[in-house]
Amino acid sequence: MTIDPTTPASGAPSRPTPSRYRGVDIRIDVERTPDCTFGRADLFEDAQFRGRLSIGSPDATPEDVANRLARLARAKVDIWRSVQRHRRSAH
Repeated sequence: MTIDPTTPASGAPSRPTPSRYRGVDIRIDVERTPDCTFGRADLFEDAQFRGRLSIGSPDATPEDVANRLARLARAKVDIWRSVQRHRRSAH
C-alpha cells in the first residue's frame, strides 16, 4: 500500500489513507520534514483504537515509510489473529 505524500493545494495536511486487513482498519499517515520522513499506522477494530506503530528515517522516501508501515501493521494483525485463535482453542 502506498499513500500520496503530497499535501492538497489548499495547504491542509493530507488525510491518512485507510485500508482494511482481516477486519482491522489501518490508517497510515506519513510526513516529510527537511531532516526526516516519519509516519504512523493507527489500527482500529470495530471503531475502537487498538494500537499505533510509528517509524522514521532520515533517508527513506514517504513511499518507503508508508510501505514499511503497511507491512508492519499487517504483521501485527496476523499476530493478533493467531493469539485469538490460540485462546479460542484453549477453552
